Amino acid sequence: MNEMQIEYQKLTIEKETSELMAKMPNRIFINGRFVGIMQQKKVSIMIPKGQYNIMIQSAIPILYATDEVEIEQGVENVITFKNREIIWDILFALDLVLWIAGFFITLPAPWDTIYEIATNTFLVAWVIYELCIRKKYYRIRQYKIIQ
Repeated sequence: MNEMQIEYQKLTIEKETSELMAKMPNRIFINGRFVGIMQQKKVSIMIPKGQYNIMIQSAIPILYATDEVEIEQGVENVITFKNREIIWDILFALDLVLWIAGFFITLPAPWDTIYEIATNTFLVAWVIYELCIRKKYYRIRQYKIIQ
């Protein structure tokens, strides 16, 4: 009986992010099937050549991105992804620090009201932004390294 030999190719998935955000786990799906949790900045898997739908999901399940990738033979297939909201993360962290500081410091009127309006407006804008980009939370790129 003639058995067909399947050749597996290397697929590397990398996070392009800061060291702090690199520690956040991501769930990886290939063709809709859960394959594992990515806890490092870079992982490699062996996969047969072909067309695949890759989904990268954040620790919050509604935030994810998908992309079609082609795994080719004879090259190292690399997928990189990064968070689309670096500026929002910085602003949100700053707002969070100010919110915590608000427990220890009381602003005089009218600054307390101005701060409350500004921070609540920012929070609503951030939530709306998250909901708008939730299916494209990461920017995914594919490239190939010729061996």
